[in-house]
Amino acid sequence: MHKLEQWLTQVCPADQKVIFVGLNAPFDWSFINYYFHKYSGANPFGFTAIDMKAYYMGVTGCRWKETKSSQMTARLKPQSSPSHNALDDARFQAELFGLMLAEGRSR
Repeated sequence: MHKLEQWLTQVCPADQKVIFVGLNAPFDWSFINYYFHKYSGANPFGFTAIDMKAYYMGVTGCRWKETKSSQMTARLKPQSSPSHNALDDARFQAELFGLMLAEGRSR
């Protein structure tokens, strides 16, 4: 957790708040929050999170049942794919979220 916190400090300017983004942010954030508090004493994300499924729903106007990652992938066409390896999946989600942001800007 200390290495993650150091990395966050390196990649996020001091005057900006780090925001947790995840494909199932409520689920993943709960683990991140627990382990940051257990090993670091504080969660640098605080209570700030963006759920990609909810964001996708807002950007596309789809229904909740249409927010499966397979449907997002079919529409947004990322180059990477999830592999159930934590780092690979994080990179995939980052790419997918970047594509969502681009689609949102083009509307």
